[in-house]
Amino acid sequence: MRVAIGSLACLLLLPAAAGAGEASPALSDPTPAKGWIVTLGGTVELGPKYEGANAAGLSFMPSISWRRAGEPESFSAPDDSLDYALYETDRFSFGVAGTWKSGRYSSSSPRLFGMRDVPWAIEAGLFAEYWPVQSRLRTRVEVRQGFHGHHGIVADFSADWVERFGRLTLSGGPRLSLGNASYMRRNFGVSPSEAMINPLLAPYSPSGGAKSLGVATALDYAWSEQWSTTLFARYDRMIDQAASSPLVRTVGQRDQVTVGLGASYSFRLDL
Repeated sequence: MRVAIGSLACLLLLPAAAGAGEASPALSDPTPAKGWIVTLGGTVELGPKYEGANAAGLSFMPSISWRRAGEPESFSAPDDSLDYALYETDRFSFGVAGTWKSGRYSSSSPRLFGMRDVPWAIEAGLFAEYWPVQSRLRTRVEVRQGFHGHHGIVADFSADWVERFGRLTLSGGPRLSLGNASYMRRNFGVSPSEAMINPLLAPYSPSGGAKSLGVATALDYAWSEQWSTTLFARYDRMIDQAASSPLVRTVGQRDQVTVGLGASYSFRLDL
């Protein structure tokens, strides 16, 4: 925990430390044409220890993105997966996406006694974005296949209204998440043998369907062309097959809240 709190303190102090040094060259300068803008970042989150949990934990997630010098920075929500566009226009983009998900371990709670562990997983797949109202309303869908911890398929749908006020960007909108039968059974199912060991849990074998419905919001402030910080919050309500699971209904909770603080640094790379 001391490591995570230290990371949070660093994120808060980074913009101030950057302002104390010498000014960097303008990232918006389009010359030379072969230059790239690379953005490195990190986010500290406080959220559910696993899907459907009634206890929270701290986590840290790094990020990286890049764009050609002179190109405006594209909008990205804090809960977007890492992605790379294979095709892109002013309003539409399509490409590959991937993310990392922490697992569920019986050692994290006495109420999970007898449950099999669900290890961490990498989810990789495709994304598509469309702006019905250019620069204001973004819609996005991600479809990802799990590896290691689970081998199911997840589909996430989101929409964000984006308002810019100088250096300040406010965004937010609804979220919907679905999972196929393999994903739901792995994360929300209870086998008869597990139910025999843990009397709090009844056997449960969910089918594919809706997992959660929620809303997310973010507040981003650009301290300079190099430094920016982001505050965000997300609320999810477990629904349908996930809400009926004993792991949620009996030993967890349907309401899931995540808050976070992120910081990013952009620099120019001339090639």
